[in-house]
Amino acid sequence: MKDYVEKGDIYFFYRPKVNTPRVKNIEDVQRLYLVLAPDDKDTARLFLVGKKRMPEITHGKPSSTAREWMMNDMTGKPTNIGEALAPLEYATKTRGEQEQGEAIPVGEGRYAIFERHNSSRLAYRLTNPTKSGKAQAELGILAEASYIISVRNPSLDVPGFPDAKPNYPKRLIEKFADKRWLDIDDSKLLDYEDAQLLLIGAHDNLAEEQISITGKASLFKKLGLKKREWPNEALEGGELTEPHMQPEAKEPEGDRSKGGERGGKAATDSASAAGITKALKGIDLPSSKADLIKQAKTNHATDDVINVLKEFPSRKYETMADIQKALGEIR
Repeated sequence: MKDYVEKGDIYFFYRPKVNTPRVKNIEDVQRLYLVLAPDDKDTARLFLVGKKRMPEITHGKPSSTAREWMMNDMTGKPTNIGEALAPLEYATKTRGEQEQGEAIPVGEGRYAIFERHNSSRLAYRLTNPTKSGKAQAELGILAEASYIISVRNPSLDVPGFPDAKPNYPKRLIEKFADKRWLDIDDSKLLDYEDAQLLLIGAHDNLAEEQISITGKASLFKKLGLKKREWPNEALEGGELTEPHMQPEAKEPEGDRSKGGERGGKAATDSASAAGITKALKGIDLPSSKADLIKQAKTNHATDDVINVLKEFPSRKYETMADIQKALGEIR
């Protein structure tokens, strides 16, 4: 019997680049997100996949040399994750109101994290789409797959990984000791914003892992999204598609604790992408780094957000996409 660390729903989303009228391939994609929603928790985690593509798996080989990082961008109630994936709206001095389209659902299924051969594994099986298409091929999302997965020691520098560090409590920090990578024997290692994971392709057939992943995912219900409003061409038919929703005027509702451990902070009060967007509400773009900090202080942003903005490069920011890019540069 497998020693399962966690089971739940897994969802994949991609967010196209700003002002992209048609998504033709991965070059038109700005972000690839992976969401893990555990069965036994009323929380979900939103991960950013480093190179916008899942690591390649070489058929017939027990593991491949392809590897990739992904980083926790947000942990909170599933509905808060859904709100973070919605379209964004912001003002610019030269082009007026600008929009960042919603993230497009491109896969949903079930996953399991377990131990095998002295390593941690993340395995999943899609329930939608039933037949993969170009969208999944471009993003490296297979019908089923397993990956060797480990957590980066935040006290050690790893070339090619973001500089951001999770705010782990002492109990979790001590688990790393002097190890560069840590197997996942405690799912709380995944709960903290900026937690970084290494993924190495293992198998494209779950029979090789000798496990069975059952059940049906419920992406729209779990994340509190209205299915009739969201583009579903990629999810249902494997076709690359573009955003079409209009940003809502209201602020996201709900409350979540940063990193799954701190209580009382709203999802958009942290230094996540959603938190930075909220902190800069009302700003006129283009703006300088000093302008960003001033606006965040005017909006009573938290110290975490202010400190992140202080790390931004000193340059002009023309769009919210520029700001998101800068956030990625310092992480």
